[in-house]
Amino acid sequence: MKLRTKMAILLVAALLTFAGFNLMVSSSSAVDILKIGKRAGYEIIANVLAKVEAATVRSAFIKG
Repeated sequence: MKLRTKMAILLVAALLTFAGFNLMVSSSSAVDILKIGKRAGYEIIANVLAKVEAATVRSAFIKG
């Protein structure tokens, strides 16, 4: 690989890294998006557990 190609790849990688860190550090909306995603994940897990519990209660009721 030519030196010019290596330098171009390094420059692009550095720019992407700085842009990514800038978005993470300065943007509070990114933190809000992460918090919303975490809450949505908890809600999905709670819904799945509720369905499993309801199925268990129904099967125990039918057997008993």
